[in-house]
Amino acid sequence: MRKFAKTHEWYEDLGGGKIRIGISKHAAHELSDIVFVELPDVGKKLAEKQSLCILESVKAVADAYSPAGTVVEVNSKLTDKASLLNEDPEGAGWIAVVQLDNPKALDEYMVEADYLKTIVAH
Repeated sequence: MRKFAKTHEWYEDLGGGKIRIGISKHAAHELSDIVFVELPDVGKKLAEKQSLCILESVKAVADAYSPAGTVVEVNSKLTDKASLLNEDPEGAGWIAVVQLDNPKALDEYMVEADYLKTIVAH
């Protein structure tokens, strides 16, 4: 099951305390044409709500955030093709896999239906 953050990231539970992280379709649309992604290093330790990576688009620079954990994998395809974040933000455009410090951390985030309500509310 995927959970969503108010900051427009999605977190997919891969089991064993690992999550795959990406940005929502809404975030990809709002950023417009993403031209560069500064991926984290594998092994990077992240504090709660610390920036996972930097996304640069023709409109803005934004951060994507993660629950506390350690980066165990990155989507290196984004290095050469940052546009994957626009083309398939909730699929092939995933950013990283993180081993959570606390697997229960996902409980704090919203299911997709609740996340979509927050977008409509704005």
